[in-house]
Amino acid sequence: MKIKILIVSALLLTFLSSCKDCQAKKTSNPANVKQLLTTKKCPKCDLGGADLTNADLAGADLREAELTNAKLDGANIQGADLTKAELRWRDDVGDKGKMGISEIGDDYCNVTYEASFKGANLRGAKLIQTDLSSLDLSEGNLSDADLTNAKLNWAKLNKVNLEKANLNNASLESAELDYANLKKANLQGANLDSSSLYHANLEKANLNNASLESAELDYANLKKANIQDANLSLSSLYHANLKEANLTSANLDRSSLLGANLQKTQLINANLQGAKLSDYLIDTNLSGANLSSASLTSLNLQKVIYDSHTIWRGASYNEFTQFPNGFNSLNEQMEFKRLSPF
Repeated sequence: MKIKILIVSALLLTFLSSCKDCQAKKTSNPANVKQLLTTKKCPKCDLGGADLTNADLAGADLREAELTNAKLDGANIQGADLTKAELRWRDDVGDKGKMGISEIGDDYCNVTYEASFKGANLRGAKLIQTDLSSLDLSEGNLSDADLTNAKLNWAKLNKVNLEKANLNNASLESAELDYANLKKANLQGANLDSSSLYHANLEKANLNNASLESAELDYANLKKANIQDANLSLSSLYHANLKEANLTSANLDRSSLLGANLQKTQLINANLQGAKLSDYLIDTNLSGANLSSASLTSLNLQKVIYDSHTIWRGASYNEFTQFPNGFNSLNEQMEFKRLSPF
């Protein structure tokens, strides 16, 4: 009986100790808060749970600072350095260390603490290698910000301004970027798998070697964007604007390009296997592209650019598909599918 009591007591003490640590994550050090507001220099400071709503933190040094559960809504953080700052902390048995989670032994408080940045001005801020996973940054200003190698998985970035932001090798898997402004942003090597970019502005953005598998890009503006070697497999680009975009060697396997503007788009050596295309292709460069099993029904191809290396085998077309002069669909082993009357 005494052994059982001792075991229960030990477990209870461990749990209470763990919860003290959990509590500490949302309790700021008043001296550190004063230091930040007075000097704007507070690297590695304990600011968890601090109310910094609408605070002027422009140019502040917050490198590796603890900001879990801090309120920074509407704050001016322009040009601040938040490199490797801790903005999210979760202690939960169901996540096993993902998304910025910390575990304390085998005991869990089952809580999540996240910094809040809604409407904050983070223009030009440094967020290099910073974990912003699941945070709500909607409608915030992150233009010119440096988010190199940052984690933004599942982050809410709707209507956020990321113009000219550096997101080189950043992870934005399943992030919400609807109506976001990413004009001239650097997304080279970024992971945008399963992200939502509905109506997003990516004009002249650099998406070279980025991964956008299963991404939603309906009505997105990708005019003159550099999308070379990018992976857009299974992505949706319904009515997207890809005019003059460079998709050389991009993977568009089974992607939907229905209604997309592909005027003067470079699709040289691109993989379009099983892709769906419609409407007009004007001065679209398909040299060396692989269109096997692609759907080209009712598509006007009269003004496309192609060569002997373009693969058409197995691509489907119907009586309304229009080909360039001298093109022979039979020689290219294409598949005719008559339009159903129903």
